[in-house]
Amino acid sequence: MGNQRPPDIQLIITTALKKETPIEWLVSHNIPVHTIEALKSGALSLLEKKHRGILFVITGAGLKASKEAALWIRENLSPLFILNIGTCGLTGKEHSPGQWIRPKSVSNEDGQQLKLDDRLPLPMSEKYIGVNSLLSVRKASLGDIPEAWKKHNILDMECFAQAEVFSSTDITFHCIKFSTDYSDSNTYSDFNRNLELFREEIKKLFSSLELNPKA
Repeated sequence: MGNQRPPDIQLIITTALKKETPIEWLVSHNIPVHTIEALKSGALSLLEKKHRGILFVITGAGLKASKEAALWIRENLSPLFILNIGTCGLTGKEHSPGQWIRPKSVSNEDGQQLKLDDRLPLPMSEKYIGVNSLLSVRKASLGDIPEAWKKHNILDMECFAQAEVFSSTDITFHCIKFSTDYSDSNTYSDFNRNLELFREEIKKLFSSLELNPKA
């Protein structure tokens, strides 16, 4: 596709998986949701004028898919802000699953680190926990996580790739995560158990649109 750059998309929310995203609820509130594949096929040409300047993009799982999505967004759209919303695993028991968490920095397994903007590009009435470091890993570890990972507070598989792509642009990158598990042998069952709660929390995050339709 050629350069699309609709001027009225101001905020792009990136999520990894369809099952993490309350698609029907968002669309019913005039917030379009598209996979990156749909966007590459020209889905933005069907965008209705009544949308709120917000676009949800489902990138696919993993650092590679996350980077490819970010590169396409960088080359084809011109938002003011990117907000990566997703689930994360905790590396310790200081905090519990089922909470919003905002990291101050994100690292990859090669030791590269990027500072994250500590503001959020939308009102946040829900409580969240601030932590120092998020580590974006290449592959999830089930059981005992590597010792090197434990110096980070939370784990995901996407944020660093996006933060790196947008660090060289005028687009401000933000990140907030939702803890679902302790990154241990119960990760899959805990993740699946907390998935519906995460979708409900996303609805709460955007509930101001219900109260103020013109927001």
